[in-house]
Amino acid sequence: MDSFFNNISHQKTNITILATYALTRSSLQSLLENDRQLNVLDVVGTTAELIEKVSRNKPDVTLICLLENESENIAVVTDLLKAAPKTKIVILCSPNNLAIQAAALQFGVAGIVGVNQSGRVLSRAIKQISAGEVWLNQNLVARLFEGNSNSTSDIKYKDNAYFKGDTLTRRELEIVKMIGLGLKNKDISKKLCISETTVRQHLSSIYSKLNIEDRLNLAIYAYRQRIVSPPVKSV
Repeated sequence: MDSFFNNISHQKTNITILATYALTRSSLQSLLENDRQLNVLDVVGTTAELIEKVSRNKPDVTLICLLENESENIAVVTDLLKAAPKTKIVILCSPNNLAIQAAALQFGVAGIVGVNQSGRVLSRAIKQISAGEVWLNQNLVARLFEGNSNSTSDIKYKDNAYFKGDTLTRRELEIVKMIGLGLKNKDISKKLCISETTVRQHLSSIYSKLNIEDRLNLAIYAYRQRIVSPPVKSV
């Protein structure tokens, strides 16, 4: 019986929150703690406090709230990943601030959530990221890389396979496309009628061939190389 309850507790995602204003901190803490799968370890108001808490407690996910006048706080991501390389970082910010979102991707965040989205979306994003996935809005990625076709110069297309050093098989190309669309491993396995273990094996091969280190950069790659088409903009 004890082991049963231990397993339940281990399923919780531990979170540290950075938000400058006290009202924002308390609101985010209350919102996330309404989800029984989430556990808020620390809530801090400065980047110095954040680094100290993350270094000590090693949360699964660090949530950084960036309001319009707080873009300089994005630089803390580098120090956080040095202090706790396994923590996943989520940015909560204005959907219109593309500069901060582009910088966040370059620094290595695992997900970006807009302040215009619901608390349920934020909770789902945190749990998905904790499970090793990424959280990117297709419209955001399309806007970030709109018109950026120069990176396709080192890629050739032949017989339905993309080349960059080594050749991606058709199945690997399908998986890259699905990663770009934001699908999880279990969703990919269902669509392709293969096991999740096989999906992971394909991903390992893809990372090696493309010299890409993680899922987030693979998703970005899929857009940059036009493997995934940008969503049609509504009029």
